[in-house]
Amino acid sequence: MEVKRVRVTNRKQFEHLVSRMEAHPTVAKGLKFSEASGVSQDAFVSVWKELAAGLNSLGPPIRTVKDWQKVWTDYKLKVKHKLAHNKREVNATGGGPNNMKVLSPCEEAVVEMLSLDKTVNHSGSAFGLPRRPPPSASPLVSQPSLHPSPPGSPLLSSTMRQQAISADEADQVECDRGIRDEGIENSHSPARRKRKQSNTRDVRHELLMEQTKCMQKIVEHTGDCARYARKMCKLREEEVKNRKEYLLQKEKDRKADLEYKIELLQYKKKKLDILERQYRKK
Repeated sequence: MEVKRVRVTNRKQFEHLVSRMEAHPTVAKGLKFSEASGVSQDAFVSVWKELAAGLNSLGPPIRTVKDWQKVWTDYKLKVKHKLAHNKREVNATGGGPNNMKVLSPCEEAVVEMLSLDKTVNHSGSAFGLPRRPPPSASPLVSQPSLHPSPPGSPLLSSTMRQQAISADEADQVECDRGIRDEGIENSHSPARRKRKQSNTRDVRHELLMEQTKCMQKIVEHTGDCARYARKMCKLREEEVKNRKEYLLQKEKDRKADLEYKIELLQYKKKKLDILERQYRKK
């Protein structure tokens, strides 16, 4: 039984890989992102070929372009898993040892280049509802974490930014609530209610008119599609019919050709018999 040999990428190769990806951030995010950013596939492949040559010069190990692309994908996934682990440790409750994973300089460069901390510690509204501070705490004061993050960790800075953003969102929600309450108080007059109802009816009427026009267009296009489908069906039937006639004629021609060859062979046989008789008489 043969044991598969494991090729381990050395430290210099990782440092060279990260530095070259910092020089080409669009290539670092993959082929689809590069094409969307205006980088052609040929340019993407040429950058990876040049990068693979440089990495192989620092080897062993020696890999192909496709293998180096897989190494880069696995490296990004490894860094993302570390960030997710650190986030779980920060959000964990109860006591216990600190299991935070410290990122290396290369990994921190990857986090900053690809903004992986934003994908793990995303901020903003969830399911359309703004974030609100808990009723027992002030919006600007955050509770201390039971598992502090190590210094220099990108998860700590991203968590602090997320708390500041949550406080700003809470202030904005309170401001919007006050403006909405004032608008409700001012909208109690009968004239304003009638004007609002009239505007609502006008908007509904316009929407219904647009929907009716869209339905009419759909009906027209459906009729055209049905007409073209019937034409295609007739053409297909004619094609099948012509194909059958062609095959039948071809079979008849082949049969006639075989009959001609059989008659020719019989004629040659009779001729040989006559020659044989003449030869015997002599």
